[in-house]
Amino acid sequence: MAKHAYHDNLTGIPLFSGLDDDELDLVAQAATELSFPAGRVLMREGDVAHEMFVVVSGTLEVTRKGQHVANIESGGFAGEIALLTHHHRTSTVTCATECTVLHIDGRVFSTVIEEAPGIAAKMIPVMASRMAENADLH
Repeated sequence: MAKHAYHDNLTGIPLFSGLDDDELDLVAQAATELSFPAGRVLMREGDVAHEMFVVVSGTLEVTRKGQHVANIESGGFAGEIALLTHHHRTSTVTCATECTVLHIDGRVFSTVIEEAPGIAAKMIPVMASRMAENADLH
């Protein structure tokens, strides 16, 4: 998939909806498309965060303390809170089906944020909403 296509995929993601075209292009530079089989664990509860994922196709299952919490479908995302706050993962995320995702590497994304700090500021309202939803699940 061309980087411009990554840009197009990111446009519809709520986390990035407030970004302008130049900012989306910067985020797209940190993205790589990957495919995984059903059953593949993408992140484990308690692990240190190094990346986030945007679902292009397929379904991810989110569990916390072994209990099903949610499914994440195409257009959804996982891992953004721990990645941006440098905290440990609050959930385990597993491919419930064969999945194609955009993998956003944490080190590369940190460089993007340094270059354009406004990106993080535009992401904060969505992150805050997700953190509030997560708190309600505890």
